[in-house]
Amino acid sequence: MNKLSLALAIIVGIVLGIGNNALAQQWNMVSPAIDQTGQPFCYYSHPTDEIGVMNGFDGTMITPKGDIGTGYGTLVFFYGDSLKPVNHRIRTLKKGYLPVVQYHFTKNGISYRVTAFAATLDGNPQSPMMNFIRVTMKNHSLRPETARWAVGTRYSNKLNGLNRGHLPVVPAKPGDYGQDGVNFNSNWNYQFSRDALLRDNDVIYEFSGRPAPQQMMRLPGAAHRTITPDTPVGLVKYAARLAPGDSTSLVFKMPYKPFPANSPLRGKLKKANFSDYLQKTVASWSAIFNKGTHISVPEPKVNHTFRASLVYDLMARDQEKGNYVQKVNDFQYHAFWLRDGSYITRMYDLTGYPQLARQNLDFFGHWQQPNGNFVSQKGQFDGWGEALFVYGQHFRLSHDTSFARKVYPQIQKAVGWLKKARARDPLHLIPKTNPHDNERVSGHITGQNFLALDGLKNIIPIAHALGKPQDAKAFQTAYNDYHSALLKRLKKVTARTHGYIPPALDTYGGDDWGNMMADYPGIVLKPDSPMVTATLMNTRNKYRQGIMTYKSDGYIYMHDYITFKNTETEVIRGEQKMALKELYATLVHTGSTNDGFEYVVAPWKNRDPGGDLAPHGWFAAEYRTLIRNMMVREQGGNLHLFSVLSPDWVKNGQTIKVLRAPTYFGQVNMRLHFSPGKALLTLNNHFLQSNRPDQVILHLPWFMQTESVSADGRSLPVKGGQVVIPAGTRKVLIHWHRKAGAPQLSYKRAVKKYVRKYRKKYYELHPKKAH
Repeated sequence: MNKLSLALAIIVGIVLGIGNNALAQQWNMVSPAIDQTGQPFCYYSHPTDEIGVMNGFDGTMITPKGDIGTGYGTLVFFYGDSLKPVNHRIRTLKKGYLPVVQYHFTKNGISYRVTAFAATLDGNPQSPMMNFIRVTMKNHSLRPETARWAVGTRYSNKLNGLNRGHLPVVPAKPGDYGQDGVNFNSNWNYQFSRDALLRDNDVIYEFSGRPAPQQMMRLPGAAHRTITPDTPVGLVKYAARLAPGDSTSLVFKMPYKPFPANSPLRGKLKKANFSDYLQKTVASWSAIFNKGTHISVPEPKVNHTFRASLVYDLMARDQEKGNYVQKVNDFQYHAFWLRDGSYITRMYDLTGYPQLARQNLDFFGHWQQPNGNFVSQKGQFDGWGEALFVYGQHFRLSHDTSFARKVYPQIQKAVGWLKKARARDPLHLIPKTNPHDNERVSGHITGQNFLALDGLKNIIPIAHALGKPQDAKAFQTAYNDYHSALLKRLKKVTARTHGYIPPALDTYGGDDWGNMMADYPGIVLKPDSPMVTATLMNTRNKYRQGIMTYKSDGYIYMHDYITFKNTETEVIRGEQKMALKELYATLVHTGSTNDGFEYVVAPWKNRDPGGDLAPHGWFAAEYRTLIRNMMVREQGGNLHLFSVLSPDWVKNGQTIKVLRAPTYFGQVNMRLHFSPGKALLTLNNHFLQSNRPDQVILHLPWFMQTESVSADGRSLPVKGGQVVIPAGTRKVLIHWHRKAGAPQLSYKRAVKKYVRKYRKKYYELHPKKAH
């Protein structure tokens, strides 16, 4: 991933006059009081959330305070008699995963509940996007009270020394970084119409007319101050007298891009009913979930993050000039990378959305160079392997021969580049390069070679399917030769590193990244290889708070999704307990809206990604892929079921469901139900006659003592915590009991442990605040 976030933080620091020492001060620990008992846990001290539509260019930010920010301005909220600015960090999503952001708080007996979502008025994602906001105030006291709320606008959404907003950027071509917005103008003219605030005669937001609001151009006491990007202007203030138990609601509508007051959009937006569009929004997203893979375990956080991750990636997907462009988020990473795009696109295939994957893949060919290499960012040769790998993965999961025929000329051209490049290289590997990213070292980049081998291996089935056996043989020969050359170099290098695979194969230094990918996303080295073991050990030693770290400019940061590379390897190696611990550690580092970040968060510091805004699309894709692989995954010709389960899921009366899960071998549907002393696995798989699995391997949890396993009434042997079941099995009955002293692992326990440790560290640093 591009380190744009760090650059933005540095630039903003310079602009604001914030030096390195001041920035370092911002990394001090925040008070543990932010973790309130009874509220959903949010790792971030200053979270950002997103509302938007699938395939639309724009995404609206919910700022750390809870305001509504676009590239054209920010809708800001105030409450109470003194018009105190709203500052509420704990938000949730409707049903835990839909892009309808909700938060609420209570002050002086009055509760304020805010609900916000985005939609286009005609359902076309290319149409102008509108933000809908509803505020419900309710009197919880035993006497009549007056509830007060005010709404205004300001240009920026700066908080905590960093501007979390957009700068307008027009992309030169589809896939380039871009942001819809406008630069600040101190000479803007503001005025009220009957039910809207206008700026230079453009509608900034519409407001409720009942109860009748008081209109104020500035906050009280600020009437003569110069308007700056941070100045709230154009406010409407409401006062509603409420009897005990009574409530009232206010609705505000904010176009992402302001439109002229005489535009036809004005009348359409006036007529747009909040409840109707909320219902449409929920229905449209629910329809998407009903089409893909359904995975549910008896732990809401795991489920909600799985589903919310799909939403975040779909909101980051744009339609630009006839292309479906998979970006990473709608904020600082509003651009296309072959690496991020390949992982996200593969996630669509792995979790039941082949059409979305196919649409994305049609854009990949734009990044093939005349020489055959795939490059989206200069010097980053990982794109060659990622493009071919995801091409092969899409075919193997969708069995779409029309796609295979379309991309085959690209594949042939790419293989031609690799052949010439390796022939010229003294190590017969991907040539030396300086990617200026990820590994941050110049040389033969280890991960680029792992990915290239993954790409070669996955195009062999395409050649076979298209009736090109000679090509398939040539690809296999190239793979074998390449694998031998890489293994030879790895043995030489790791002899000096006690087995640890370094980021580069011919120089010291660099950051751990692709060197952690010997067995993920594709298996290049044997999972039990001493080199894989040593690399796992070495990188685990760099963990902080249970997740992987990353160095940048002398600082050590936690990196939310690098950890998944190790976790996926552990799933393959059968290290169930370690994989589960890392899953929960990763979930601890998500927001209450189930989103992940990238990095720029120092261990045991202020819990703020700064300008590296969540939600992060690569995190989302990796998380969904991990959960899928824990439930069902392919390895060679075998199909593996339930590679990792949690003790929190295996409880009487609970059920794990996996429905509509595509695999190389066909669709998997299964339910695992737990009852006293036993578990019943019901299968309804639809395997391909032409590609049935060699073996179906059922993994048994390490914390259970298995007594017997039978498939359709036939007793089966258990070996090494695994059972091989016939491919046509319909029911598997397991008799078992929980082992004495089995650990109690869960998300809630992981959060509780983290919060307790965080508080301890904080009060050790601030003993005077302990009481």
